[in-house]
Order: sequence, then C-alpha cells, then structure tokens
Amino acid sequence: MAAEPSLPLAFLSSGETGVVIEIRTPRHHRKDDDTVRHAGPGKGYSRGHLYHTDRGHRMIHRLGHMGLHAGSRVKVIRNDGPGPLLIAVGDSRIALGRGIASRVMVLPDRPDPLEPGLSDRE
Repeated sequence: MAAEPSLPLAFLSSGETGVVIEIRTPRHHRKDDDTVRHAGPGKGYSRGHLYHTDRGHRMIHRLGHMGLHAGSRVKVIRNDGPGPLLIAVGDSRIALGRGIASRVMVLPDRPDPLEPGLSDRE
C-alpha cells in the first residue's frame, strides 16, 4: 500500500481541509564525526562556529502554542494571491506567511465521491 501524498499547506486552495502530518524545520548543518558541515556544497565549520543552532524549534514551539501541530485538522479560509494564508485551526483563525505555510505538511481530505454534485468530477 502506497503512502498517502502530503502537500505543503501553502498549496491548498481556499475551502480545502486536511490534517497536519509534520512541520519541517530548516536543515542548515549536517554532523559528520567531530566536524559540522554546512548543508551547502563544500563548506566545513569547526565546532566553535555554529550558527542556526535552533533549527526551527522555536517555530514549532510557537505554532504549537497556536494549536498547529501534528494531528491538527486545518481548513484554509483564504489563499488567494500574494500575502499570508488565513487558516482555521479549531476555533481559532491564524494568518501564516507563505514561508511558514510551505513548511507545514498536510494530508488533504479527499472529497466523498458519493456526495451530491461531485460525481461528475474525476
């Protein structure tokens, strides 16, 4: 059985719903033995030169306080053109920038094929 495809929250259209699967964090460093290497090509740093050590933990913590975490059901209220997305999480409405919304991976709900008005769509 194939795994369900997840999409970034920023790809859902207005009115679509889904369940948050994961929140991806930036990956700036890769640790090899005693050295820390930048994820980019050929840049190596010693242990004393660490930056971006947070790696998105604050972002995950902050989104969690707003109710957006793995397993949360979300509904996109507005996603039209540039600017932030407006989403509903529980009883709250949250505006997310596109950069953050692109890191929130969502399993979109599929429409029910037996629902009236949807049978002619394939």
